[in-house]
Amino acid sequence: MRKTFITIAALALMVACGGKTQKSSTAPAMQTSADSMSYVMGMNIGRNLMGIDSMLNIDMVAEGMRDAYRGEARLTDEEARMAYLKYMNYDNYERIKAFEDSYFEEIRRADRKFVATTSGLTYKVVELGDLKRSVHSNRDTMLVRYRMLDMSGAVLDTTYLRADTLRTAAGDMPKGVIEAVKLIGKGGHIEAWVPSQLGYGANGCDSLGVKPNSILYYEMWLVDVEK
Repeated sequence: MRKTFITIAALALMVACGGKTQKSSTAPAMQTSADSMSYVMGMNIGRNLMGIDSMLNIDMVAEGMRDAYRGEARLTDEEARMAYLKYMNYDNYERIKAFEDSYFEEIRRADRKFVATTSGLTYKVVELGDLKRSVHSNRDTMLVRYRMLDMSGAVLDTTYLRADTLRTAAGDMPKGVIEAVKLIGKGGHIEAWVPSQLGYGANGCDSLGVKPNSILYYEMWLVDVEK
């Protein structure tokens, strides 16, 4: 598994670096306190934008800010709204999906035991368990042990912080987790890579440290199921 994480993390780094630009050799000097304050504001804006989307063109971001200051915006408010909606609802989705498809293909290539579902979930059943005692409805209550990791292999959530197990209605978990746990029975063990749309989506989850549009890895053990 470590080899898979390292390979995928490298792929993610290559994609993320695509939006960066070279440092300008003619950067303006900070000569006054206003210059320093302006630079601090730029740093904060840049960090916030990186958290939103690392693929943004920083040169165009700066140009948009300059035009706004000049009162010479190239797009009307309606054109800007349509451009935003197109990027967020189509272009951004297509780019994320293409990256995720490549990501999961690499996982399946590294370990042939992983297979994909039509929804995009990529999983490997380690132990099938008793399928007569499996989750069939989102209303079923399950007792489960699991750990959730990000693409780099960092643990974001684990039941070891909750006295080793979690008792919850299946429907209270992310869609990808629900789909994965339904593939095994009581006593089963599964590993699953969950695409962002089946996880926490574009909103992410601040309380768990899940960033927007994040692929997640789950390892789960289904301890028991109550109808």
